[in-house]
Amino acid sequence: MFSPTNQSKEKFIENAKLQREKREKERTKKLQLENETKAATVIQTWWRRRELRSKSHAQCQAWWQNFMESDKLSIMDFYQLLGVYYIAGRHNISLGGSTGLRQLVKRLTNNKFKHANINVPYYCLLIDMRYMVQSVKYLKNIIMQCISLCTSSNDTASFSPELTFLLQYLNPKTYKTKYILEPGHVIDIPDKILQSTGQTILRTTLCQFNLRNAMILCVQQIIKFEDRRDVAKLNASKLWLSTMTRLTLYPIEHAESSSDSLDTQTASHFLWINTLAVPYITRLINDMMVERLRQLALSVVTPYLIDNKSSNCLDRISGNGSLFLLANLIDLWNNEGNTPRSKHGMQVIEWVSYFLKHIEPSFSDRQSPSFPSYHPVFKWSRATWGNNIPSAVFDKVMIQLEYVWSRSFMDQIFADIVQFDQKYSLKSIKSIKSSESNKLPFMKKSRSDGGNGISSIGLFSIEVASIFSMYLQLTRLFKSHQKVIMYKIAFTPHLMSQLWKLMNCFGPEGNMVIFLTAAKQTDINKEPLVDILKVFCEACSIVFLTLDDVDIFTHQRPFSPSTLIQLSNFLNQFYFSLIQQHTDIPSELPAAADTFKSARRLLLQIYDLDLHNPFCPPNHWLLLSMSTGVKSFFRALFSSEGRKDLSSATMFLENLKQGDPVPLRILQLMPHTVSFDMRLKIFREWVALDKYSLPKTTNKHITVKRTQVLDDGYLQLVNLPTSGWKGTIKVSFVNEFGIAEAGIDQGGPFKEFLTMMITEAFEPNYGLFSSTKSNSFYPNATSSVHGSHHIQLFEFIGKALGKALYEGVLLDVQFAGFLLARLLGRNVFLEELKELDEEVWRNLTFIKHYEGDVEDLCLSFETDELVFGKHESHELKFRGRTTAVTNSNKIEYIYLMADYKLNQRAKEQTKALIRGFRTVISENWIRLFSPPELQRVLSGEDTDFDVNDLRRHTQYDNGYFDHHPVIRLLWQIIAEFTSEEKRAFLKFVTGCAKPPLGGFDYLQPPFTIRMTSIDSNSIDGPKSIKSFLKMNLNNKAGRLPSSSTCFNLLKLPAYVKKPLLKEKLIYAINANNGFELS
Repeated sequence: MFSPTNQSKEKFIENAKLQREKREKERTKKLQLENETKAATVIQTWWRRRELRSKSHAQCQAWWQNFMESDKLSIMDFYQLLGVYYIAGRHNISLGGSTGLRQLVKRLTNNKFKHANINVPYYCLLIDMRYMVQSVKYLKNIIMQCISLCTSSNDTASFSPELTFLLQYLNPKTYKTKYILEPGHVIDIPDKILQSTGQTILRTTLCQFNLRNAMILCVQQIIKFEDRRDVAKLNASKLWLSTMTRLTLYPIEHAESSSDSLDTQTASHFLWINTLAVPYITRLINDMMVERLRQLALSVVTPYLIDNKSSNCLDRISGNGSLFLLANLIDLWNNEGNTPRSKHGMQVIEWVSYFLKHIEPSFSDRQSPSFPSYHPVFKWSRATWGNNIPSAVFDKVMIQLEYVWSRSFMDQIFADIVQFDQKYSLKSIKSIKSSESNKLPFMKKSRSDGGNGISSIGLFSIEVASIFSMYLQLTRLFKSHQKVIMYKIAFTPHLMSQLWKLMNCFGPEGNMVIFLTAAKQTDINKEPLVDILKVFCEACSIVFLTLDDVDIFTHQRPFSPSTLIQLSNFLNQFYFSLIQQHTDIPSELPAAADTFKSARRLLLQIYDLDLHNPFCPPNHWLLLSMSTGVKSFFRALFSSEGRKDLSSATMFLENLKQGDPVPLRILQLMPHTVSFDMRLKIFREWVALDKYSLPKTTNKHITVKRTQVLDDGYLQLVNLPTSGWKGTIKVSFVNEFGIAEAGIDQGGPFKEFLTMMITEAFEPNYGLFSSTKSNSFYPNATSSVHGSHHIQLFEFIGKALGKALYEGVLLDVQFAGFLLARLLGRNVFLEELKELDEEVWRNLTFIKHYEGDVEDLCLSFETDELVFGKHESHELKFRGRTTAVTNSNKIEYIYLMADYKLNQRAKEQTKALIRGFRTVISENWIRLFSPPELQRVLSGEDTDFDVNDLRRHTQYDNGYFDHHPVIRLLWQIIAEFTSEEKRAFLKFVTGCAKPPLGGFDYLQPPFTIRMTSIDSNSIDGPKSIKSFLKMNLNNKAGRLPSSSTCFNLLKLPAYVKKPLLKEKLIYAINANNGFELS
């Protein structure tokens, strides 16, 4: 098939291929052999070197061990050992194993080396020109390793030799010796050089380390050991911490003592950062270290840094470090042995204020991109470190800080205020001394501005302002402690009354003029003393919650009635000036008015007190009674109430529509300054305007059984939106036989439904509301018997109450005063507790006025209650069960007990009721009224009605008219009624015993009298007139008068004899019969 030529070619190619493969194999084999030879050579070389190094290392270790075990180790031998150790360390060779460093440390600590038959210290090498450079290098190497070892391990109990060594060789004072090696090689001035060397070693070793993290870790361990009661580890850790603290004091102790030492600023920074910024350290180190740290921190470090405004240092330690530093400084200052501390009280105020300014920007109570990290105390933080420290450590830090608002500290710094007497010169006040006042920077400035400086009252006012500014800073920063701080201030004996006297002395004119002037300025905070007023209003409003009539009107404390008149007059003018300030957005409240909410709260408390027990002169609260600060518009407006051509309320609303926000602010924030009649008119016009603005939605129609009005109403209306509640709700009744009642709801049936439903809800047996002895109602704390929906049921009832007020339906329900106050968003007094639980009120009043030792009563911050036959205990504050009631905290106990009884027991029920009520009635609307006034608006006037007013607004039907003989007899009879009979008549025809506010012009639907037949068997209509014409005069068995309360309708038979008419009418109204009575 193939030719011979082709076969030979193929054979040639095949042979060539085989030869090529053979040569490649030989080359590969040769290369592999060469590689194996090289690898063997490398391995052999490495092995020989390893063996040599191992032998050398073994020989070196043996040499090391022989030297170390020698009792006659010369100083030169030790010098060589240090050199070998230094070189070995650079090559990662560990001489002596894990104990090598410790062996050297022990030798150096002993510091006795042989030389010429005497023992000389290592310091001799440091002054010998031949060895000094290397000796310093070797020593620094050992020191650095010891510091690194001590701060990098959690086992703090195993470093006693290293710590002892560091205490010795980091202290420049130990660098001295009387021995030398050879006279010819000693440097000049050896003592000075040796001291300088010690300073250099301290500066270049210890001061290069950040010791704070290791010390914080130790603090955490100590707190854990305390909880576990591990005494051995606890003591070892405290010893380590005390030793490290001692080391950190060396730089400041030797600052600026030589050219090689640290300057005071750097040394102070080092102490701040590495020791004082360690949380809770002052409570964990030994007493000797505490005392030494106190001397340096309080007398040198802190004053130096504050005077020089070393904000860079505070920036380095961030917000947490500043917090820890402040807590430690307070702890150092607060010491029983520190006897002269009282005269440095203002220094502490300055420190705290200084640090709080740096702490505050680092924390927030709201999360944001700027505050991303969670914080155990402040919630959110942007501090660069410390946020992950356990909360147990922060709890200890807060214990340190709490001294600033402790009773002992407050009594000390408030002493001059409490002892203030405006009759005498303030030069007698002990705290106002030139030596003391010069410590405050703003006082220094005041003295430097003029020859005589400022007056003693001026200095004292600045001092007081700095105190209260500090407490305001604390309340802003520590929001969880805000109430406690204000409680402590408020319940400092005599402070509030004396502070009022003092504030009246401020400024050239006194009488609070500086604050009234500041209130008219754009920025009230420019007034330097305004923080005093802020705290006064806040604390005073707390005090008022615990006052009773005996305090004010008998003991006249903290204020007499005459002083309260002055105070309320000032607050009226002051807050009125604040709300007049301009804002870019008219609907917004001026910032100053928002800041001084406590001033308004205090003002309303005094107003409520005056309502309860009048002591102010007539028209004291009205704007017209003010001498200044009232715009001409308001004067003209309020003087026009007698005009009949135009309603003053309408004028007021017209001005609101024109864009003037001040009238609205007055109504919402200071309603007591406007007469009640005008406010009532404005409220009704607001409601009318709101109704007019409602969308024309489909009416809601419901069907309810008369036997279960509340249940049916709840099921059909619970999910009704706000617009539905404000719209028209039509009701059809089903009687007890299940038959629908005929008729079309034109408003009457709904009024009856609303009245019946609310009456049923307030039945004590129903369990939603409880009643006081005076039959006033408040939410029942045990309403949970109605199941999980009981809170929703309260919200529904709140909506029903709001609907009644919205439609002008008067309710025959008396609400407890403290519930009305909560509806208005106001505080309640201790006196309100008398209405709720007179026995508890009496007991608290007894404790408040008890002159003996309250501890004898064996009370704690805890209360017991009987709930469904079981005793339940409630702590009034954290750890209240173990906190005894004493003379110093009894006012706080009274406040917390009253707060629990009045506000906390039924907190959720009350909140739901208010939430539902405000769904229909805007909070801004009802803020026009005080609690008693709101009760009047809901239930009408608590007085006998005006018969002539009722007659003027009565309509007649079915044949009656105003001068009808029967009608004339009726009005004569009603006019002769007793007060009880008038109330019974009004309740009979309207469903409420009280007349509507403003008169019967506001009764809806209008009161109507319809003629009915005397004959009980006849029907109403034209026959009733014929019945009248028959002169059925002596029919005593005839029909009784009846009523339809839902229509405010009286169905009156035509009795023409006055005695018979009166008899029938009195019988009907006293029988308490209602709809369609016959």
